[in-house]
Amino acid sequence: MERFDVVVIGGGVGGLTLALRLAKSDIKVLVLEKVKNPGKIYKGELLQPKSIENFHEMGISEEVMEKSLALPIIHTYEMTEDKDGQLFESMYIPLRYDMLPSKFAQARMIPHETLKTIILEEAKKYDSFHYWNPATFQTFTKMDEKKAQFDRALIKYGDEDREIQGTFFVGAEGRSSIVRKAMKQQVVTTQYNHHFLTVTFPRPESYTEARMFASHREFIGLFPLPDNEIRCVMLIKPGSYNKMKKEGLHTFYEPFARFEPELEPYVQQIESWKKIQLMIPIRHNIHTYVKGNAAIIGDAAHTVHPMAGEGMNLAIQDGAILGDLLCWMYSTGNLDKKHLKQFEKVRKKRADRISNLSHMSALGYAWPFKWYQWGRKFALKRFERHPILHYKHMLNISGVGWWPYSLYDAFRFIGPSNMYRKKHFETRSKKVIFDETDDYPWRNE
Repeated sequence: MERFDVVVIGGGVGGLTLALRLAKSDIKVLVLEKVKNPGKIYKGELLQPKSIENFHEMGISEEVMEKSLALPIIHTYEMTEDKDGQLFESMYIPLRYDMLPSKFAQARMIPHETLKTIILEEAKKYDSFHYWNPATFQTFTKMDEKKAQFDRALIKYGDEDREIQGTFFVGAEGRSSIVRKAMKQQVVTTQYNHHFLTVTFPRPESYTEARMFASHREFIGLFPLPDNEIRCVMLIKPGSYNKMKKEGLHTFYEPFARFEPELEPYVQQIESWKKIQLMIPIRHNIHTYVKGNAAIIGDAAHTVHPMAGEGMNLAIQDGAILGDLLCWMYSTGNLDKKHLKQFEKVRKKRADRISNLSHMSALGYAWPFKWYQWGRKFALKRFERHPILHYKHMLNISGVGWWPYSLYDAFRFIGPSNMYRKKHFETRSKKVIFDETDDYPWRNE
């Protein structure tokens, strides 16, 4: 029977980030990935600054930067219909990452499989890294529920059944997590009154900025990828997908003629609905990420609404933090499973905050009414015009820090944009950045 220090169930970017961190510290880690070939299901492609910082710590940021496209600003446009039904720009709001005091003050777009390959190929350089694919986690074959101890598991590796031992088990297998079920964690789910269509298609070489367009009835997000491609996300009503398919692809093309005519001939290169994926957004959270010697990360622990592009980043950051903790445990000989709770202490509050932010972003586009759009425009303009509100928003979604919202923000929201002390802002804005003690408190023990 083979034995491993850490068994990671799920070979997505979160599980691989964790495994790379462990392999670099010569910890024997096994990653189980059941999917042999990349599927067509859309997965995250937008990297937040904190995730890039994590990759920098692991020595792969240069390759990630080389194979991704920088987005220092997300350009948002609110569009209004005139009497003839033509759209015109009624408000422009830039969401600026480049205002953050970070070495990587930008978001970046990278094809999901490209990112996975970068992490996987780096991990394969280490003898302590083991990767079974296709391999399916079947069940725990030896466990003590009272002591919350998981010892052995049955794995189907190719056509062969194998039993393995693990000192620690980590579930990184997504929403339907076997490890989470074994931990008997209940999921609290939130559903939404809208769906999304998403697809990648060619773009002009000069189209290199992220843009989001919204009217009171429609929303389109356009995020350029490397190699002259672009990722499109289109909001639709539940039930609209089948209706659009019956009427024809022109129903998907038409919004581009109104919002971004420059891309109309490019989106028309999509020749089949099979290329376009329907996304049904779901949000779920659980109460605890750790039970005994088992932990869960990424979508197994928290699924967020995709509006803010945070799901993949939460998984990466989970993997980086848990990986550092396990490395500390092995390097110091403190293998008591109680130490895993420190991972939960660091990550759960951050993940819950991001989940709430993504949820609020989703609500901003939830209802197709003119008065609702007016309220969204008012809020966006207030956030953009006040330096503290703008900074807080970008800091919090970037993951590099957290500046809590307070009662003062209500006054900033309704008051003049110069209602703050510049010196206080500059001092405070530096203190809310996560430092080593915030990310890795065990290093000081």
